[in-house]
Amino acid sequence: MAEFGALLRHMRNAADLTIEQLAEVSGVSDRSISDMERGVSRRPRPRTVEALADGLRLSDADRSALLTAAREGRNEQAPGPANRSPLPRQVADFTGRADELATVANWAEGATDQGPAPVIAISGSAGVGKTTFAVRAARAWPVEQQLFVDLRGLDAKPLTPLTVLSRLIRAVSPDVRAVPRDVDESSALWHSLVRGRRVVVVLDNAVNEGQVRPALPPHGPAVVLVTSRRSLSGLEDVHRLRLEPLPEGDSTALLATMLPHSGATPEQLRRIADLCVHVPLALRIAGNRLASRPGWTADDLITRLAAQERRLDALSAGDLQVKAAFDLSYQQLSGVTRRLFRRLALVPGSSTGPELAAVLVQEPLPVTEDALDDLIDLSLLQQRPDGRFEFHDLLRLYAAGALDREESAADRAAAGRRREEWLLGTVIVAGRHFEPGYGPGRAGATEVLDLTSSAEAADWLRAEAENWLPALQAVAADGQDQRVVDVAEALHWFSDSWFLWPGWEDVYTLSVRATERLGDDRLRAVHEGYLAWVYIATSQQNHEAGLAHARIALDHAVRSGDRRQIGWANYYVSWALMSQERYADMVGYSRAAVAELRAVGDLEGVPNALLQLGIAQMHRDAGAAIQIFEEVSAVVRDPATAPPAHIADLADQVARSYLTEIEMTAGRWPAALVRINESIAATTILPDPRALMLKALTRRAQINIELGDFDAVRADLTEVRSLREVTGNLATRAGDLRDRIERVEQALAAHDATQSSR
Repeated sequence: MAEFGALLRHMRNAADLTIEQLAEVSGVSDRSISDMERGVSRRPRPRTVEALADGLRLSDADRSALLTAAREGRNEQAPGPANRSPLPRQVADFTGRADELATVANWAEGATDQGPAPVIAISGSAGVGKTTFAVRAARAWPVEQQLFVDLRGLDAKPLTPLTVLSRLIRAVSPDVRAVPRDVDESSALWHSLVRGRRVVVVLDNAVNEGQVRPALPPHGPAVVLVTSRRSLSGLEDVHRLRLEPLPEGDSTALLATMLPHSGATPEQLRRIADLCVHVPLALRIAGNRLASRPGWTADDLITRLAAQERRLDALSAGDLQVKAAFDLSYQQLSGVTRRLFRRLALVPGSSTGPELAAVLVQEPLPVTEDALDDLIDLSLLQQRPDGRFEFHDLLRLYAAGALDREESAADRAAAGRRREEWLLGTVIVAGRHFEPGYGPGRAGATEVLDLTSSAEAADWLRAEAENWLPALQAVAADGQDQRVVDVAEALHWFSDSWFLWPGWEDVYTLSVRATERLGDDRLRAVHEGYLAWVYIATSQQNHEAGLAHARIALDHAVRSGDRRQIGWANYYVSWALMSQERYADMVGYSRAAVAELRAVGDLEGVPNALLQLGIAQMHRDAGAAIQIFEEVSAVVRDPATAPPAHIADLADQVARSYLTEIEMTAGRWPAALVRINESIAATTILPDPRALMLKALTRRAQINIELGDFDAVRADLTEVRSLREVTGNLATRAGDLRDRIERVEQALAAHDATQSSR
């Protein structure tokens, strides 16, 4: 007679039903059906078998065969101790995790009778392969030493601690007639039975610490592996291992093992792995789907997975479903935590700070932080080393689906408006910390977040840029032109301190279009100038575009009659011409900029315009240029004409740097040494002087080579090497500076070689 579990599986497949479908039509839980088919449950009750037969719509002959197989299973002799709690079936194509397996082996290696029993808590998100990994690790022990208990932590009724102890006790000592009904007594009995035994106990899918704590032996050589979606942070004196998605190489290797005849290229496998975010369950489902559909190509699967609205549905193969795995975790949530999880799908970027999360969930920050901790504990969210929160794309899609199902369109839209209002309002407050006339203490306040310094403001602007830039794009698309202009204007002074960020092109392109629709010539001049700056000074360098936008700015400034904007527009045209090395053409525009800005008393603009005029004169009249650069230093140090300190300090440093360059070009080395020392002194007081100091020290080393002071060269070169390390070897990204450093090193090496040969 056929074994009951195998026969049940055969009949279910013949009826073309999944386990879930059979559970629905029979009223028997899917977990019970799975246990029966796998042989874990060998003694089903007759009523259960009858219900299954009804659900399968069996013929009289098949019904009789199923009942007979179940009856014979009940009459079988109970299995021996070695088989009472076996490990589940091991997957044949297990891939990767070599480092993690080695870590577990290392922790387990020291287990002795005298020492504590090593307990290894293995956590991770749904589908990351915790059970498979634990089973793989436990295979290192002989079969007779392996014990496995599924704690059913995500079921409606997880195993009680007493049930867990009972199963373990009977697994190692089937002769025990009655397990004590008291948890403490059962725990003591289990500890006495396992003491001195070399076993590995896998407690799989724990719901909380209390479920497993009584089962943890106080002494070795037993080793316990506990898996859970929760971190189980309350367990004391345990080793902790968090499983992350697989590395790309292991992901593609797993797919290649599953799909040896699919014809998929390495690039296609990498694309599938990326769409599965390297989560083993998703990878296995994707591989199974492709392998079971001969008419599909790898591109067919990629097309289905690439459609975000269908990806979770596409990651389903038989009774394996990514969505179902996430369901089990989501069902553990309630209240604020549940609402927060689904609303995190509204975060535009890949990560968020707790403040934006609080705005989305409409709760105080402490309540939100507790909810974030709950999500992290259940592995539905990760916290990065920088403190920000993120979840992978599959969880984001699941959260978005939950949001659509459980909240109305009106509520979702309102949450989106709150997000944009808060993000952009906070951008304005943060940007004002850098704007003359505002600064810390006068920048204003914002909900949830209290920015008390320009450093805090800068940190927030940089960290949340991936979220506030999409918010700005959203209000621009909604036609909120004045809001776009206000945000862009508030960021103007801050942008100078983060000029390498690629998002400035988007910010000021949006603001230029907004001013065009508003029809305000003065505003158009302002923001065309900002966009010119983007193309002249930032990583989006496009000198022709910079000059074109600068000329548009000048045209609208003249139309508006605003002398301040006429001055700034002339400044941007001059700067754009300088970027094209058109120094003769610069002079007229830079002089006009100085005159207009000085006439309106623009303290920030005058030193910048003077610097442009000095640069233009360097290539015509070095003596005149020296006078202009010295005037810059005098202007920014005179209390009557000085701009804010951060502008004054930078302008002074730039002026002294150009004075050094003039003396070096003329070969006046003693004067050049005086100038470079002044420049270095001015550099040291800047907020982040490292990049400019790197350039200044290299120049001083060049000067000292000419003066024959090689001890000073050696000292400067030592500092240069140190700065290159802490700035990420900045010099390797600046060709001219790199060449200068190499020439200094070569000159010093040649000098040392000459000295040693004497």
